[in-house]
Amino acid sequence: MTNTWHERFSGEEYIYGKEPNEFIAGAAHILQQGKVLCIAEGEGRNAVYLASLGHDVTTWDYAQAGLDKTERLANEKGVSVQTELRDLADVEWEAEQWDAIVHVFGHLPKDVMDRTIKGIQKSLKRGGYYISELYTKEQLCYQTGGPKDETMLVEPVELLNQFNNYFTKHFFVGELNREEGQLHTGIAHVVQCIFQKREEDN
Repeated sequence: MTNTWHERFSGEEYIYGKEPNEFIAGAAHILQQGKVLCIAEGEGRNAVYLASLGHDVTTWDYAQAGLDKTERLANEKGVSVQTELRDLADVEWEAEQWDAIVHVFGHLPKDVMDRTIKGIQKSLKRGGYYISELYTKEQLCYQTGGPKDETMLVEPVELLNQFNNYFTKHFFVGELNREEGQLHTGIAHVVQCIFQKREEDN
C-alpha cells in the first residue's frame, strides 16, 4: 500500500468526522474496563470515544497525520489515547495483550488482512472481543465509501469461518446508512462482528 492516507489526513477537516461509528458506540456497553486496541484507526474517532468511557486505549495507524489528529481530538475531548505508528503488513503481535480489538473500515490487501486476523486472534486475551464493521464486496455497487478494489473488501462467510472457534455475540450482513464525514455518505453494505475469544481457546 502506498501511504496516501498520510496525505489524506493532512488537512484540518476530520474526513470521517469526530463522532464514533454508530455500531461501535452501540456495542461498547459489552466491554468491561480494560486495554483496547483500535487498528487502522485513522483520525481517532472511535479510539477517543472509547477512552471517554474509561478504557485504556491504544491506536495503531500507519499515517502519522492520522495519529496527530487523534491526539488533537483526544485533547479536545479531555482524554488520553496512546498513538503508535504501525504498519499492519509487518507489525509484531504479542500474545494475549488486549481485552478488545476494534476494527472499523480498515480495509487491507488480502494477504495483510489474513495476517492481521491471525495477529488479532493471538493478541486477544481469553474472553476478549474482536469488534468490527467493514464493507463487504457488495459495497462496490453502492459507491458510498470504501475501496474500489474488490480484493480489499470482505467476504462475510470467510470472516465467520476465520473466527469459527470464537463465541459469536453478534454477526450482521446487510444494508445500513452511514453518514461519517465526507467519505462515508449514504446506504452501504457492511458486515458487523462481535467475536469473543473463548476462555479455553488457544
